[in-house]
Amino acid sequence: DFTPETAQDLANKIKSGQLPFDMKVISQETVGAELGANALPTSLLAAAIGIILIMIFMVIMYRIPGLIADISLLIYVGLIGLAMGIFHVNLSLSGIAGIVLSIGMAVDADCIIFERMKEELKVGKTIRASVSAGFDKAFSAILDSNITTIISCVVLYISGTGFATTLGIGVILSMFTAIVITKFLLKQLVGIGIENRSLFYNAKAKKGGAEE
Repeated sequence: DFTPETAQDLANKIKSGQLPFDMKVISQETVGAELGANALPTSLLAAAIGIILIMIFMVIMYRIPGLIADISLLIYVGLIGLAMGIFHVNLSLSGIAGIVLSIGMAVDADCIIFERMKEELKVGKTIRASVSAGFDKAFSAILDSNITTIISCVVLYISGTGFATTLGIGVILSMFTAIVITKFLLKQLVGIGIENRSLFYNAKAKKGGAEE
């Protein structure tokens, strides 16, 4: 039932924002920067709790090697903080999630190495031989698993995800700490002549003598 005059009048009101009805405000909220400000300390607390739980787990499961892995983990945390500063990585919520995830992955390689060491100790090899064999036999598995993760990070980075940057840096640094730092510290520890096998593994070696 519009006439040209009434239609034009309604069109003018819509264009000017003066709609022919009244609005009643039921509720009103303002979301400011507090959300992001609260997210950062919460995420850092989650990371700290994760690190502590991982360190406790490693000592319980692997004893002296687990303690060495904990030292490497602390070095890893320092290195990843340094890398974030060098590459000027913006810590979005997804980026923080990548760091927290990479903390758990930082000891993944150590777990593989220590399980290989256990296998060598089970067959009666000496601690020194078990450490060397553990790193040698675990290297290919560590390399394969980390390469697949890095490939995923590259795909995510191309799609513009901040999660990929922090996770990729974390994976690369975790390989370095496991293969270089953990190995160096364990070699130094074995070099001082520790022969107590119970500090490395709770099962007795098989009879037949140690194998160097």
